[in-house]
Amino acid sequence: APGRPTPAQTPAVKAPPSPAEAESIAQADIELGLLSEFPDADAQSGIASAMLHAHADAPASQNRIVERLKQDGRLETLFGEVFREDNPYVEQPHKKAIVRALDTALTRGTVTTDDLRAFSRGTYAQEWQQIGAELGTTRK
Repeated sequence: APGRPTPAQTPAVKAPPSPAEAESIAQADIELGLLSEFPDADAQSGIASAMLHAHADAPASQNRIVERLKQDGRLETLFGEVFREDNPYVEQPHKKAIVRALDTALTRGTVTTDDLRAFSRGTYAQEWQQIGAELGTTRK
């Protein structure tokens, strides 16, 4: 409509997602809804990491999952649980998916290095230090 001012674009705003990306993001949102059906932290982290693994070829939906988990305040705990020793629900490809998703999220600004520093001093400090070390090798 003529006469409407164009909203200012911030550097973080990207072009709208393609139809395939929009569908992938919608699917990620549906999957995220499943997490609340599992009260167990081990199971939730296993599901979250499996979702990221399933969306390995879809950076937009991977970023959406990370973004939503961060908004819900569950990112630190769920990803820490994935890297916790002896979590029976997590397989190695899931760990790789988390590192890849965090790399994408850092590139897009969804997660900051300040977030990672804070997480590496939190309850899951040891696990986040391991995540940070793996991120360091993929970012070189």
